[in-house]
Amino acid sequence: MPGGADMAGAEAERVLAVEMLETALPRHRDLLQAYFRNRLPCPQDAEDHVQEVYSRVIAATAPQTGIANWKGFLLRAAANLLTDNFRRDQARAGGRHVSLDDDLDAGSDEVATPERVVAARQRLGHVQAALAELDPVCREAFLLCRVEGMSHRDIAARLGIEVGAVTRHVERALIHLARRTGGRGAA
Repeated sequence: MPGGADMAGAEAERVLAVEMLETALPRHRDLLQAYFRNRLPCPQDAEDHVQEVYSRVIAATAPQTGIANWKGFLLRAAANLLTDNFRRDQARAGGRHVSLDDDLDAGSDEVATPERVVAARQRLGHVQAALAELDPVCREAFLLCRVEGMSHRDIAARLGIEVGAVTRHVERALIHLARRTGGRGAA
């Protein structure tokens, strides 16, 4: 059955991509932290930006395996993140007002059709199942960072662990989510 071979090949490519992410992302963490520390007005936010780069890279590379220069790829993603943040701040008048959630923006043309609601619930179910598989401390660190928006320093103080441990937990959770959801919903 030819369709099955195509699906197996796609799954093998996805697994290879996740394995490449598992080695490439941690190897360049220090470089990304230094990059953000030198460019952000608040260097303590560097780790949060590194995690955002990881999320973007995981989402962008889930189906790809042919990235030869991870250092350049990650630095480009980091530069794009800073550019996006700058443009967003400029468009929103740089903090002179309280922003709405992206999902509540008046200009949203997304209509909540029954099909989209079902698909979203299924994706949420996959993410929840993947999160349930994580170690409780890893899951809590990830949720505090990605859902509650807490800094790594605040999470470390709350959980009684080191900032580096928070970083590793969030990375581990992102990679696990990418592996279990195929890159859909890991960001």
